[in-house]
Parts: sequence; structure tokens; C-alpha cells
Amino acid sequence: MKGRKSTREVKIGIGDRLEVAIDSVAFGGLGVGRVGRLVIFVPFAADGDTVEIEIASVRRAYATGRICRMLEPSPFRTAAACSYYGRCGGCQYQHIAYGHQLEIKRRQVAETFVRLGRVPDPPVREPIPSPMPYGYRCKADFHVRLAPGRPPLVGYKEAADSRIVPVTRCEIVDESINRSLATLRKDLENSSPPSGRGGRQEERVTLWSGAEEAIPGFGRSQAPGNRVLRSVKGKILRVPATGFFQANSTLVDTMVDAVVQASAPSGAETLLDAYCGSGLFSLFLAPRVERLFGVEADREAIRCAEENLREEGVPNGEFFAGDVGEWLRAFFLERKNTVDIAVLDPPRIGCSPDVLDGLLGLNPLRIVYISCNPATQARDMRRLLDGGYRLTELQPMDMFPQTKHIEVVGILER
Repeated sequence: MKGRKSTREVKIGIGDRLEVAIDSVAFGGLGVGRVGRLVIFVPFAADGDTVEIEIASVRRAYATGRICRMLEPSPFRTAAACSYYGRCGGCQYQHIAYGHQLEIKRRQVAETFVRLGRVPDPPVREPIPSPMPYGYRCKADFHVRLAPGRPPLVGYKEAADSRIVPVTRCEIVDESINRSLATLRKDLENSSPPSGRGGRQEERVTLWSGAEEAIPGFGRSQAPGNRVLRSVKGKILRVPATGFFQANSTLVDTMVDAVVQASAPSGAETLLDAYCGSGLFSLFLAPRVERLFGVEADREAIRCAEENLREEGVPNGEFFAGDVGEWLRAFFLERKNTVDIAVLDPPRIGCSPDVLDGLLGLNPLRIVYISCNPATQARDMRRLLDGGYRLTELQPMDMFPQTKHIEVVGILER
């Protein structure tokens, strides 16, 4: 035994075995138990489990452990559908019944806004479930490694470290992606091995649903200009093959409806669609406002957004490629262009301070903030709340069943 520490009046060390009752699941997917006053985080545990764990790490305020033996399973436990579950890092909740996953995520959103957003009673609605708890993803990124004298390695990163777990199928993706995965693996097995010093080649390959008849070769999936077509509410959107698009094809129509409803346009407004991507929300919002501006850093996505609106005969959208904060300052604030409604869908890291300052300067009557990371969303909303906005609604949408992630559509009003 090594590293024995006295932590919150409990002396434990790495390798110690303890009995722990799991009372909750924390944001991030770890089960939470306590020994005395010491908090212990346990991956792949469910609230209601009683488990024997082995201590894996010890910190001043908490410890982590691995399940060695299930003493009493939670009533919310269920069998995981995937044979790689627990090793692959893609899913964290397959061992929890889907209905209870939704309750866990609702509670996590509320707790995050209390703790990070300093909102005493956050207006969190019941999560909108995915119509399909499995087989819902329309896009997946696989890690590929080639080395001389070895079969190709195709899979996801491990849950515990950065090693690749080879997989032959994934239970949360559309079945056409699994067919593409089999084709990719076969093509790699028949290709020439890498050469040169070291001889090893590694890359991330993106596979989309419905595209198994046209899989790019290894090393070409990142080529600029490649596009995929996505169908949303009966309309076709062009999306860069390496760009962002909502992952859950079974819930995206409902998400668009939720964002349009949250924006509450009357027809006379100017709307800003920040981090607009390929124009997913713009396509459905522009016909409902007088004028729409979209801003996105990905130039290829902006080209797609322009084409998507043009092909659907929507004339009142104007798009800019560049940094959102810079465009807010240069085009809106300095030129005194006004905005009535702002829709934000930033990456997981959230909005930069200059974007939040720019929004406060623009002072739209309504802000709709969409995020797959409630922690950064709560942080950013706190800044906007301090600037005079009111938080009126938080609508979780489970775009990511079986995982620790949750999408939230939040509404701020003056």
C-alpha cells in the first residue's frame, strides 16, 4: 500500500478496499459515495448501488475508486447493450435505465445552475427524451492507427486513458455507420502499410450516417470541400464533412422547433444567429423575422449556410465568417446595428468574455442560449444575469443518451 493520507478525518491509501453506498451521480457521470466526510467518486456506478471499491487515487478533498464487487445493485441498474462498455470512453450511462438517466441529467442541470450560475431556483423543465436511446447518432469520429506488421486499429479512446479500444460496431450510432465502419476496416486491411521512419500513422476519421457508399480513403476524410447532406424537417442542409452538426438525427427536428419557439419571433425583428454553423437554426428562423445575421468561424460552414438558405428561397439572411466577438464589435456595436433576438450555440467551452460583453452592449430583448455543456452555459448566463437579464426557462434535451452529456436550451429576457 502506498500514499496513505488522512483526508477529511478518514485515513485511506491507494489500493485500500472499502464498502461504499452510492447516493448520487455527479455531473460528468461519476457515482458519488461517502466514507465519513470523505467524498469518493466511482465510475460506472448508479445511485442506489452498494459496492466494494478499490481506491485508485487520493486527493485532499476527495478520492476515486474502481468497483471490485457489486454488493447490492441499484433498482435503476440495467444491462449494457455494448460489449465494449466500461473500456470504451464513449458512453457512461448504459448501466442505468434510460428513464432514470433523464432524471439524473435534469438534476445535474439544476445543481450546475445553482452552483456555477448562482441561480437559487433554476427553471429547469423535464428533459425531452430521445426517440431512440440507441442507434441515434448520425456522425461518429473513429481513431485509426496503422503500423507495419500489425492489423489496422480502428476504434474509440479508452475510458481510463488515451489508448484505442478496437471496435467492430457501436450501439449508439445509426446502423449505416456500422456498415461504413466495416467497409473502412476492410479497406485498411487491404491497403499498403505505412512506410518511413517509425512507420506508424494515426488519424481521426469521421463517418456519417447514410454515406456508406462513398467512404473517403484513409488520409482523405479531412479534405476541404467535402460535404454531406442532412434532412431536417423536410429540408436538405449541406454540411462540411468535417464540420459540426447536431449528432442526434432522431431529435434534431424537435430541437429546431424548440429553438424557434424559444426565440418567439413576431416577424419584424432583426435576429443574430451566433455560432451559426451551416445555418441549421437560421434556415428556420429567417422566414420568421425581418432580417437575420449569422456569424461562424468556419468559412466552409458559412458557405454551406449561404447555399442552404439560397436553395430554399430564403432571401433575408446575411452571413459572416470570423470571430463572433470581433463581428459583434465591428459590425454591430461600432456601426450601431441593432439586434432584437440573439441565438447562441457556442462550442463546449462556451462564450468568450468579449462575446458576452458584446451581447450586453447590443442589449437584445431575448437571448436563446443553446449548449451541450451546462457548466459553461451557467457560467456565461451568470454574466448576462448580472447585466440585467432574467432567466425564464431551461429546457434539457437528451441529444446524447447513454452518455454524460445533455443539451440545454435556455431563455433570457429583459
